[in-house]
Amino acid sequence: MIPSEVLTPLILSAFTGEITWLEASSRHSLDEFIETFFHTRERTQDRLEGLTDSQVAFVSDVHPFWSISESITHLVYSQGFYLNTLLDIATSQLPHIVEAARGFGEGAKQNIPAEQLSRNLRFATEQLTTAIEGTRHAHDPERTENSQLFGVCNYKTWVLLLLAHEVDHLRQIAAMRSVARTNT
Repeated sequence: MIPSEVLTPLILSAFTGEITWLEASSRHSLDEFIETFFHTRERTQDRLEGLTDSQVAFVSDVHPFWSISESITHLVYSQGFYLNTLLDIATSQLPHIVEAARGFGEGAKQNIPAEQLSRNLRFATEQLTTAIEGTRHAHDPERTENSQLFGVCNYKTWVLLLLAHEVDHLRQIAAMRSVARTNT
């Protein structure tokens, strides 16, 4: 697993354009990115534990973050984009997600009950596990595609981008969890 004190600067250097996402993805093994993603997803799931419906729906007037409900629903919805991209670049025969995000912020929904968010995240994790396990050894590591947003990407780059997205929203969820618990 990649420690956060190593991962965070790597993601930041790619996000700011200091290095490309393809270069960033070459800094660690695919297995490390996958293991770190699933560890991060577990932490995201853990952040839902013990929260009430009003806490996951809480929106702060002073903090610029989405509610926990919006963050989780967006993660689940946008995951379809990454899953489909991994399946495409690996030329897999696994089924694609019919509805997948095509832009920033898609799928974010307010006021979804805490238990429903937890169930949806668990189901989404199962889908992603199936897709990654079905493609991680069945892709050409040299095959690339050009993304308008992220530049040249290979399979490992898309896994890093999936991880970076999860890390970003986990930070928001952790911050909103603290704020919501003290304000509701």
